[in-house]
Amino acid sequence: MNDPGDPGGEANTTTPSRILVVSSGENRDVVTSAMSHWSMESVCSSGIQEALSVLPETSPFLIFCEERLSDGTYKDLLREIGKSSRTRLVVISPNAELDENYNEAIALGAFDMIASPSRRSDVQWIAIRAMHEDARRTASKRRPRITPPKESEPASDEAPRISKGTATG
Repeated sequence: MNDPGDPGGEANTTTPSRILVVSSGENRDVVTSAMSHWSMESVCSSGIQEALSVLPETSPFLIFCEERLSDGTYKDLLREIGKSSRTRLVVISPNAELDENYNEAIALGAFDMIASPSRRSDVQWIAIRAMHEDARRTASKRRPRITPPKESEPASDEAPRISKGTATG
């Protein structure tokens, strides 16, 4: 199995993927239970500040975060991880069905939003989607880039040239 938390994207069967769960209640238990069956290590924190302090050493593949906690919101965590990060943040919201809440979270860089109290099937579906997206990203970076002939060269019936660079993703 590929370790989505491994920056090199190489196969790694000895280290489980890490999930950060930022919750102090029932959702924490649902997420950790759902991920434990897939050999994914769950690191839990009960607040935003604690999550921020463990984030650098944890390097989680996925973060499941309550919409609001006593010391902040998921937005504080999103600002810290940034949009360029490979880490995906999932918001756990009691108002997940409201389009305006969902659209705001996605616009800010969240991977998805699920309802609170969370259900095991929702957590697992999110993890599957994230793993598939990661696999697609990794595969696209390994494909050779096809370059069309330069305008000064006459077109031919030959196949396009393949450069040795990596594809842009």
